[in-house]
Amino acid sequence: MKRIKTKSVIPGLLAMVIFVITGAFQCCTSEEWPESSLIFAADETVVPDHSDGVPVKDMYQCYREPIVIKTKTGRLVVGCHAGNKLEWPERSGQDYVVRYSDDGGKSWSEPVLAAEHGVYSFQANGMVYDAIIDRIIVKYQLYRFDYSKVEGRGREAAAPAIRETLDAGEAFSKQYVVYSDDGGESWSEPEEIPVDNENDMPHYGSSEGRQLTLGDKAGRLIIPGGIRQHDEGVENRKTIGVWISDDHGQNWEFIRIKEDDPRSISCEARVTELKDGSILYNERTRFDGRHLARSTDGGSTWSQLQSHPDLKVTQCNGSMITLRDKNGKLTSDLLFSVPSPGGRKDGWIYVSRDEGNSWPGWHQPVDGYFAYSSLIQVDAETVCLFYEANHYKDIRSMLIPISKLLSE
Repeated sequence: MKRIKTKSVIPGLLAMVIFVITGAFQCCTSEEWPESSLIFAADETVVPDHSDGVPVKDMYQCYREPIVIKTKTGRLVVGCHAGNKLEWPERSGQDYVVRYSDDGGKSWSEPVLAAEHGVYSFQANGMVYDAIIDRIIVKYQLYRFDYSKVEGRGREAAAPAIRETLDAGEAFSKQYVVYSDDGGESWSEPEEIPVDNENDMPHYGSSEGRQLTLGDKAGRLIIPGGIRQHDEGVENRKTIGVWISDDHGQNWEFIRIKEDDPRSISCEARVTELKDGSILYNERTRFDGRHLARSTDGGSTWSQLQSHPDLKVTQCNGSMITLRDKNGKLTSDLLFSVPSPGGRKDGWIYVSRDEGNSWPGWHQPVDGYFAYSSLIQVDAETVCLFYEANHYKDIRSMLIPISKLLSE
């Protein structure tokens, strides 16, 4: 395992110089990793039902923000945004597509179009699996302006299209939900989720939700993320927290997590259940680090956010899971995938052996471009890592032995 360590054999300024030159991250071993597989590929993957009669346009131009869940049959279901224009892949009229695997991620179904809204953009979603009713739920936010009228990327480029929507008396964003009761093979029609303030946009950065399995809140669904408040289409505040549901996704309540500095938060996070029934929240910051918080009451209240000194990363969402043993019981071992501190490249997996209190080691299973990612435990011996590759164009996966990740 690659470990975080600082070596100082010469006191004073010279030691500081050596630290800067060699770096805080030292490679203990040269490791070889399994081959990755292409799951979604820009200009290559054919998605049935996505067709306008022009073959070249039937191919999506980008795939972003994968999320994966595992059903009680062991089926893996991975979903991601499929965009029509690479120039601004988060606002490219994207749809939601999924694939599923019944052999532990070795082979995959044909792509399934799970949700689409024409020229509007499906974005910022949370996927969660309810094992009690065997339902996959995807809660998402929709940008309701014509992506094809936007030239360029960013708020200024989109302002005229947003203004056109607002001037027509329409909300420029709304919340929706879709679900599948057959393991991702077919999907419901989108259902709008009523909101108190149409200017409050949910944001997840594509988040794996969890269903709690321990304690008096077992069965509760929880999706981490935040709310981005807007005025006339312009964002003016962010609030972070979790959405919880105790009625299988029929109703959702947002629970805020307090922060010291709203400017440092991102509204993108991951949660994982720990073996004592508590929950760990791991949030992307606007800086090169991560914020952690904990809940001991099923997500109803949370500790104050705190930066963790071990987690040195690039600004990007990651993925965090608690490993289970061969009997299905939660252990003290956690994994967290994220790009290296050097930018959105070189995928790292941090390892904690004490329920996220410390993260002393990391591995680098992916060289080269690596952005948003999603982890799932396939069985007692294997995890599967999904990640953005090829500069937002593709989604790849890698099956990794757990023993390799936990090795010293």
